[in-house]
Amino acid sequence: MVKAVAVKIKGISLQGEPVLLEIENGRILRRTPIPDEDGLPRLLPVLVDLQHNGALGYSYNNLREDGEKELEEIASHLLRHGVGRVLPTLTTADYAILETGAHSLNGILEHNRKLNRLFMGIFHEGVFISPEYGWRGGHQEQFIRKPDWEKFSRLNELSGGRVRVVNLAPEVDGALDFIPKAVRAGIKVSLGHCNPASEIIHKAADSGASMVTHFGNGSAPVIHRFANPFWGFLDDTRLNLGLVGDGFHLPPEIVRTALRCKSAEHCYMVSDANIYSGCPPGLYHRIGGQDCVVEANGFFHVAGEEILAGAWFQLDRCVEFLTKKCGVDFETAWKLCSVVPASLVGADLPVLAEGDEATFVVYDHDRIRQTFFCGEIWSTSDDVENERMHPLEF
Repeated sequence: MVKAVAVKIKGISLQGEPVLLEIENGRILRRTPIPDEDGLPRLLPVLVDLQHNGALGYSYNNLREDGEKELEEIASHLLRHGVGRVLPTLTTADYAILETGAHSLNGILEHNRKLNRLFMGIFHEGVFISPEYGWRGGHQEQFIRKPDWEKFSRLNELSGGRVRVVNLAPEVDGALDFIPKAVRAGIKVSLGHCNPASEIIHKAADSGASMVTHFGNGSAPVIHRFANPFWGFLDDTRLNLGLVGDGFHLPPEIVRTALRCKSAEHCYMVSDANIYSGCPPGLYHRIGGQDCVVEANGFFHVAGEEILAGAWFQLDRCVEFLTKKCGVDFETAWKLCSVVPASLVGADLPVLAEGDEATFVVYDHDRIRQTFFCGEIWSTSDDVENERMHPLEF
């Protein structure tokens, strides 16, 4: 990482416009249209990850007041992958542990402006999910609870009101009463790790649910061909589908079908990165979760089972997957990983306009070369460690 006090850079914007950006003191001072030139890189909005469980062995669940160094390491890892806006994700654990993690996160972000820009809120994924085998995924059953608005509100208060999205199983007692309370509080409701009938899905959407957590995953390995929630998720036009594009969670034909059913404006990519994303292959123990294995090709699963345990890759992997395996054009793929998720949760995403925070990605020759973030430049092109983070080429 280097400081970018005053920088000029040419490139092609996401809209295809050749531009010259003049950057001073962490902001875009001027944006000037220029004639097209051969070999210009792409200058793109940063990637926006709405489901990120941690990295390098660090978990948001277990964050403590002295965890700023851990967040800095996760931040470095994310920025080298072009990710500049993130929802730290709380999974299933003893709720007292999650309260401590949320409170600690708030304490750190309140006095660290740059980390606060990167870690833009919280995704409360766990706890209020189905206790059924398969549908609960790698979440430990003993910590699963029915939706509890009072308990959740207490955690959100401890977080400084940072929860932007809460996930639940709508078929569980109390869920349909919980949803409108969250919506009235300005919190998005996502449906996932659940097995509701289509009627319940539509009632949840009637109540204000608007998102689906990692569509096609968080399910039993064997399901009924009709009586499963995925048809209802596809059918309800009010629900935006979250998709994990690491090459293991979903096959390309499922992603293409989801995009055709919903359109690219109503799907968004997430990493679902496990706390051991970026770590070497091996067996790992998760506090509050089941033991998991990182295979040499990046496949991340519950030990002794085929059930996925999150992902090993960061969100830039989803761009690769969409373009190389799903046949999605580059601009649409990037939007699915950046502009669309930002819009869904109302994130402040710099778009390379004059006066904007100088936070963007330099993309060239099918790779992220640099990430500008709040006056700093994070380079990846010559980073040997970054090569280790991509063990599988399509």
